[in-house]
Amino acid sequence: MERSLPDGLIVRDGTDADIEAIVALMCQADDARVMSVASVRERRKTRPERAKIVDVVAEKDGVVVSAGAAGLQIDTTTEGAGWAFVTVDADRRCQGIGDAVGARLLDHLRAAGATSATSLIRWSEEGERWALARGWSRLLSGPVIALDPRSVPEPSLPPGFRCVPMSEVSAETAFEAVREAALDEPNPVPHDAMPFDDFLHDWSDPDTAFDASTAVLDEAGSVAAFAFINIVGSRGQHGFTGTVRNHRGRGLATAAKRRALRAAAARGVTRVTTSNAEENAAMLAINRRLGFEPIGEVVILGRDL
Repeated sequence: MERSLPDGLIVRDGTDADIEAIVALMCQADDARVMSVASVRERRKTRPERAKIVDVVAEKDGVVVSAGAAGLQIDTTTEGAGWAFVTVDADRRCQGIGDAVGARLLDHLRAAGATSATSLIRWSEEGERWALARGWSRLLSGPVIALDPRSVPEPSLPPGFRCVPMSEVSAETAFEAVREAALDEPNPVPHDAMPFDDFLHDWSDPDTAFDASTAVLDEAGSVAAFAFINIVGSRGQHGFTGTVRNHRGRGLATAAKRRALRAAAARGVTRVTTSNAEENAAMLAINRRLGFEPIGEVVILGRDL
C-alpha cells in the first residue's frame, strides 16, 4: 500500500545539488562530526556500485529538510547486512518527515536483498525514542569525547619504532594494518571482508589529513600502529586508530594518536572529537590518558527487515 506523505512534502533521490544541505543537516544532528561538501561529493563519485547506496532527501517549500542514505555493508561476510541513517532538521521534527524518508530507505534495502540494518546515531532521548518506536533496538553504545590538541605532549616510542606522517606510507602498506586491526573492533557486524579497492575509496577522502594522520613503523618499515584524523577548518575528528596484534601493549597507538593530535594542532585545529564502543576498554583508557573528556554518546541501533 502506498504511503501518504505530509502535506507539501516531496521525497526524492538526492543529487549533487543537495550535498551542501545534506552536510548541514548531518552536522546539525551531530556537532562532533567533521565533514566537508568536498568529502561527500568525492564519496558519491567513488562508492562501489555493489554497495547499492541510495541517497534520499525530503523537500518542503523548496528547502531540503531531511536527508538519509542506505546501502549494503560490503566489508563483512555477514549475509544480508545493510545500513541506513536519516536526519530531520531540528525545526521540522514530529511532522512525519522522518517516517517518510525512513520508510523509503528500508524499502530500498529490502529490494537490494538486505535482511537486517544497523544505524549509528549521535544519541538524544528524542532520537532513540523515535527509533525504538519503529522497531530498532540498541546494540552498542559509547561516549563521544573531545580534546583541545594543543595540550597533547610529544609521542614516546620504544626502541626500533618511529612515527611518520601517513603521507609517507603507501595505501597497500597501511591497508594490511588497518584490515587486521578492524577484525577486533567492536561492532554488531564484523569488518571481516574488507577489500583493498574499497579501502582506496576511503584513502581518497579529501577530509583525511594525511600530513597529520600517523603511522608507527617497525624496524622493517611495516605499519605497527596507526591513527587517522579528518580535518575541516579548526575542527578535527579521529578516524580509525589501531595496532596490529603482535605489537599491542607497547604504547604504539598512544604514540600515533599523540603525533596526529599535535600535527592537527599545528594546522590550527582547536578541537578534536572521537568515539569508541564501551566494549573497547583499551582505546577508552588511551583516550582518557590523552585528556579526552565526554561530551555525549553514540549508539548503534539495529533491526531486522
